[in-house]
Amino acid sequence: KKVILIIGVNGSGKTTSSAKLAQYYKNKHKKITLVAADTYRAGAIEQIQIWSNRLKLHLVANKSSKDPASVAFDGVSNGMAQDYNRIIIDTSGRVHNSINLMKELEKINTVIEKRFPEFSKFSLITIDATLGQNSLVQAREFSRYCNINGAVLTKLDGSAKGGIVFPLYSELKIPVNFVGVGESFHDLEV
Repeated sequence: KKVILIIGVNGSGKTTSSAKLAQYYKNKHKKITLVAADTYRAGAIEQIQIWSNRLKLHLVANKSSKDPASVAFDGVSNGMAQDYNRIIIDTSGRVHNSINLMKELEKINTVIEKRFPEFSKFSLITIDATLGQNSLVQAREFSRYCNINGAVLTKLDGSAKGGIVFPLYSELKIPVNFVGVGESFHDLEV
């Protein structure tokens, strides 16, 4: 059983990547729960609900909660109770130099690790392929608050070359696990 925490800055493709990953694991016959822990962005819950309905996936959301750690807790608890083996948590976009938002991410991470030891936690950072070296700064800051196991390189369908994969691994030991090559839920490659 695995909890996959999707983290990254605003606009890096977390929600779309969450849906793509859900479809990827669904194709591997895993039971998926999506968790809408983006409690800040207007329309975030609606966006992931659309993906969840389109892909016929179980979704845990709480429009009345402003605490993403409690939403994450509820999502993992619900997924565990219903014997789901992949729980994908879509988090709010965070500016990597905002201490309060990063502390909130640290809280989500801690809640999952301490309260659900039966799940392995896997954190994926979404990296916008068009940003270049700034992505390295973002990943370095995020890793101060949450152990990052891998990355999803997004928006590789444009003019971006994706060269960030080399310094991301050589300097921070973060491998790129997936690349997003379009906006459809099929546009994710290992």
